[in-house]
Amino acid sequence: MLYKRRIDRFLIVAVPVVIFVYASTRPIKRLGADMPPQFIDTPPSARGKQRAADVELAHKYWELAISAMQWRYTYGSPLPDTPPDDFRLYGDTPSASEPLSLSRFRYWHRFQQVWLLPETWKTSREWSTLWLTDPIMRAGDWFDRTLKDWVGKP
Repeated sequence: MLYKRRIDRFLIVAVPVVIFVYASTRPIKRLGADMPPQFIDTPPSARGKQRAADVELAHKYWELAISAMQWRYTYGSPLPDTPPDDFRLYGDTPSASEPLSLSRFRYWHRFQQVWLLPETWKTSREWSTLWLTDPIMRAGDWFDRTLKDWVGKP
């Protein structure tokens, strides 16, 4: 019979647990912490201090992209042509010859270029039981609306 063998008892427990764990972990794409080399926008004529300042500025804009932009725009979605208001650094300009607003547009353009590159993104799995709780919440909301319509609005 089915329940008499030890392996059957194990499978009766293990298979639903494996299915639940698999359904509760979803692949999530996030920007990688390591800035892609294509993101650095340094002119070929740049030397020493200017190059170091551009690399530092690129790191600041990349940190800004990780902390703000990846939450606003999802993987694969198009980015707007102009940088959003929160894609802005506050503080000193990178050099006296270039205002910070110009570097903001420069690095927004660079960000648009690396946005869809596969090496820019890292995939991980994240625990989420929304697949289980969302239908229950939607059913509760539907029941609440139906009950209010049937009884009359309070």
